[in-house]
Amino acid sequence: MVRQRSIRWLALTAGLLLALPASAAQAKPAVPVAHAAGSGAAAVDPPIVGVPIARTENALSHAADAIDTGNGAQAVGPLTASRRYLLRSYNGAKYLIANAPPAPAADGSANPQKFRRLALRAIRASRSGAAGGHGWITARTSGAEGGGGPVFADSPTATFDVFTSQFNAATAAVGMAPDTKAGLLAKVKATLNTAIVLRNRLVKVVHAAAPPAPAPAGDGRVHAHASGAAPVAGSAFDAVMPGLIALLDAELQQMQAAAQDTSVPSDSKAILTGAIAADKQIEARINQWWPPAPAGADG
Repeated sequence: MVRQRSIRWLALTAGLLLALPASAAQAKPAVPVAHAAGSGAAAVDPPIVGVPIARTENALSHAADAIDTGNGAQAVGPLTASRRYLLRSYNGAKYLIANAPPAPAADGSANPQKFRRLALRAIRASRSGAAGGHGWITARTSGAEGGGGPVFADSPTATFDVFTSQFNAATAAVGMAPDTKAGLLAKVKATLNTAIVLRNRLVKVVHAAAPPAPAPAGDGRVHAHASGAAPVAGSAFDAVMPGLIALLDAELQQMQAAAQDTSVPSDSKAILTGAIAADKQIEARINQWWPPAPAGADG
């Protein structure tokens, strides 16, 4: 029974094609699996972010298990721990951004489509209940198949996986909210807010470290909704933003559905108001800093 609970994933409303009632939205976060630029081989995040991402996932899984079994008191510790690990992965991403080597001109990691694919994979995993990958400890062995040791993700990909971890934490918290109240609901809200606040800060870190360059005549820079933009000349981190927009859209869909679900207690709905506003604000900021492609620009 314990094993069944540990592998059970309930559907989130974060799906792009189907919105479910928020009361059915509790889920355990999907684990992002990085891929080395220009390679089909699975890559593992550098441990500076990979370890706290995995521990965030584990903490939220334990919290969900405790809530599922009616042992809310046992969820308090894991929820508190999830906030520590979210902060550690955020700090790790800041370090990677500050110390990232210049991206080669033809670096495949600078393609916005790569990050859109990673975002959609994470969203599908959260919808279907599939893990979507392996934990950090398991994934670190995946690059050894060719005898060359593990393949570590580049800094933009690792940063995007931190964004994905924040998405997973936020959507898991929204899924747990209808089944909690009072002090436990406050802990769930704290996890939700931590994920959103740190994501907003991380977008600002990316912008400060690599502000978008003016678009050359007849060409567009990396657009937040671009479907086929060329690699970025100035910073591969810019290319992360289309994938982040996809995650934000799915997260907003989940929260807005929960806010309209009559089966969700009013106290649980109340924690969503600020979260929805914050997500909309950061989405607007992304589109201001990395404007969407003009109509017809994608061909």
